[in-house]
Amino acid sequence: DNCVSHSAINLCAAIAGSEHGDARRAVDLLRVAGEVAEREGADIVEEKHVRIAEKKIEQDKVIETLRKMPIHEKLVMCSIMLSNNGTTGDIYNKYKELANKSGLEPVTQRRVGMMISELDMQGLISAPVINKGRYGRTKKITLAIQPSILRQVISEDQLISSII
Repeated sequence: DNCVSHSAINLCAAIAGSEHGDARRAVDLLRVAGEVAEREGADIVEEKHVRIAEKKIEQDKVIETLRKMPIHEKLVMCSIMLSNNGTTGDIYNKYKELANKSGLEPVTQRRVGMMISELDMQGLISAPVINKGRYGRTKKITLAIQPSILRQVISEDQLISSII
């Protein structure tokens, strides 16, 4: 009975098609959009519900990725959050401080640099290389996710929840 607008269906198909052409993604979007519309008390699932669903699904993926992260990567993420626009060196110093506070043995600066590159590739942080002329190059590192999401996941981890 016309519970879903044609534009909402088309938007689900377009979003899923633009990513991987995966029909399961379109169905998942439609399901979550239906839940959003139901919570709002709406009779029809509309485009706005699909847009909200898309953001929610993306946020849920980020949360799941953060939850599955090894403890030292979580500490690096916290270090990035706490060091606004920090360089690799700033992040490493903050990371060492947090690791020690948590009673963990810090990994090497080289390993933290590798983690930063991996997190950048995953889209969780932004780490462009900045050329400082004769002083060399460094990365300016910022979170690419909402700090509140990271805080939520860290607060669930008993080993490091006290650091934030």
